[in-house]
Amino acid sequence: MMYQTTYGARIASLAMILGLTLLAGCGVRMGYAPTSVAVHRGTVKTNEPAPADSVRVVSWNIQYGENFEQALREINANPHLANADIILLQEMGPEGTRRMAEALGMHHVYGAASVSPHHKKLFGNGVLSRWPITDDRVLILPHETMLTGHRRIAVAADIDLGGVTVRAISIHTATVVMDQGKRIEQAKAAHDSLGGFDGPVIIGGDFNTVSEYDVTLLRQTMRRVRMKTVRLPAGPTISNKYKKMPGSESVLDHIFCKDFEPGSRGVAREALASDHYPIWAVLAAPWPDDGAKKENSP
Repeated sequence: MMYQTTYGARIASLAMILGLTLLAGCGVRMGYAPTSVAVHRGTVKTNEPAPADSVRVVSWNIQYGENFEQALREINANPHLANADIILLQEMGPEGTRRMAEALGMHHVYGAASVSPHHKKLFGNGVLSRWPITDDRVLILPHETMLTGHRRIAVAADIDLGGVTVRAISIHTATVVMDQGKRIEQAKAAHDSLGGFDGPVIIGGDFNTVSEYDVTLLRQTMRRVRMKTVRLPAGPTISNKYKKMPGSESVLDHIFCKDFEPGSRGVAREALASDHYPIWAVLAAPWPDDGAKKENSP
């Protein structure tokens, strides 16, 4: 059922969230409005994993990138997270992304969207991969935030999964300080950035869908461009009670895919490193099993 509320309640909720967002300074630029974004990259010396017939994906907004060491412990302690092939990160800095990638034995790419006044450090997205990253790009999303002028980004990595190139995109769209329609356009821009790329695609991250109507609209938009929704189990993806509309669950984080078949999936609500919970999914690979490939996810 689509989310409904009175006009007055909706305005009051938006005002409350606006005030809290401004106080928190979530992603507000400090003299940094990119027209281009420096990309940080890293590779690890590791044996390439054996080809598999499924891919395990994790997406996690680690609040301001501050508790990434705790996040690492929680990833390693959870079998649904520990064996990820691809990890999509949001609200991270370059150093935290690099250290997480090295600790997990993964290649990585990172781009910063802004400098957060919360800790006066870079604030952006990363993609970690157990498989080699052959190419990368940063997409500066459309629409400036009204009060600050800063822009959000998506970071894309082309990943060589045993001879098949998969594009994985980590995205963090604007908060409700931006009009809903523009936030949906930011989400669609990640897909539109694919251009002529016709291989398998994974798009995941924090879409700031604070109401059930936001979630429905996002899923409809992605379905129209042939992206499948990984439907997570019922319940919130964030513990912060202020980042929601009254009467709706706070499902801000999502995974979408093309040319994969979603299998098991979940939300690790026992994780405490962030106000967001990590979400995960096992996606059946789009290539045929030739008998030499094996399952690499428990």
